[in-house]
Amino acid sequence: MNGSIRQRTKGTWQLRYDAPPDGTGRRKFVSETVKGNKKDAERVLRERLAAIENGGYVAREKETVSQFLNRWLQTYAATNTTLRTQEGYRGNIQRYIAPAIGSVELQKLTPQHIQKMYAGLLERGLGNRTVLHVHRVLRKALQDGVKWGLLVRNVADAATSPRPENKEMEMWDTETISRFIDTIEGHRFRDFYLLALLTGMRRSELCGLKWDNVDLVAGRLSVVSTLQRIIGKGLVEGQPKTRRSRRSIALSPQAVDVLHAMRGQQMEYQLAAGPLWQSTGYVLTQVDGRPMNPIKVTQEFTALVRKAGLPHLTLHGLRHAHATLLLTAGVHPKVVSERLGHSNIAITMDTYSHVMPGLQEEAVLGLDALVTIKRPSATN
Repeated sequence: MNGSIRQRTKGTWQLRYDAPPDGTGRRKFVSETVKGNKKDAERVLRERLAAIENGGYVAREKETVSQFLNRWLQTYAATNTTLRTQEGYRGNIQRYIAPAIGSVELQKLTPQHIQKMYAGLLERGLGNRTVLHVHRVLRKALQDGVKWGLLVRNVADAATSPRPENKEMEMWDTETISRFIDTIEGHRFRDFYLLALLTGMRRSELCGLKWDNVDLVAGRLSVVSTLQRIIGKGLVEGQPKTRRSRRSIALSPQAVDVLHAMRGQQMEYQLAAGPLWQSTGYVLTQVDGRPMNPIKVTQEFTALVRKAGLPHLTLHGLRHAHATLLLTAGVHPKVVSERLGHSNIAITMDTYSHVMPGLQEEAVLGLDALVTIKRPSATN
């Protein structure tokens, strides 16, 4: 392996060396500029020649971080993730990564660049969990850059992301839940909110639920599809979040009653709409059969909670309320985990750890009720 060094200006050196042949087998001659003194230039040349010798050489490119991430979205993300996940990746890149480090050349990106970006995002008031999501997106993209031969190492591995805050989840007690149920009586999204509370299903899972996957006789439904609004795509059908998210959920008698009433109401809507009725097969629809708008469902939930003077809770909080009620009722966490479609029980235990102390107290009282130990007799 041959290489040479030539001084261009004061503090600037030109390296020339033979790079590995291209795809056609043709010899490649590389010229690279290094700033510093001659020893710096000699060190860089040695590193380049050693990398070529060991098969770890990466050609120098001028592609910026933004250009690379856009290419990553169009290639890896477009073929390996759902549209919803792609939307999340794109949002993190456009809002947070590109403004901070997008103009940096990809191969000149350092852990210091990334660490400074994290600090800046936190200073802007973003939560630790949001910055952690940014870290995960960038780390995944750079890891693919290593696989593609664009990078020697993943510099995001050397940056430290903030730890997520251990905030206790906002939750309604049973009295507040009863007030909420009274509040939504007669509301157009009443059935949606009741099913969210009674099944613990995600918003996208409820919107994607079809009658073909509901068995009112057996009292069960299957979660096999989702419906989400994607920017630029409209309403898009998709698959559940994970493999465990595809699940069968047992329905309580009240949930079955709600679904029976919904079925009857939908038949009335169909008769009233006549030829304008759209047979989409969805359980939760508008009066003409079209599926519900997930964003509108969330917006009206927020407005309802605020107007009724109820404690703050997001629509997703109804899913948490479902889990908390089950755990408080003594249902085994494994069953709760399966109903929610968590990938493993550890997620359930961690998410609802605030409920566990009370359950442990009930458990030890139950233990004492089953086991009687004689007290030792008093000695004189």
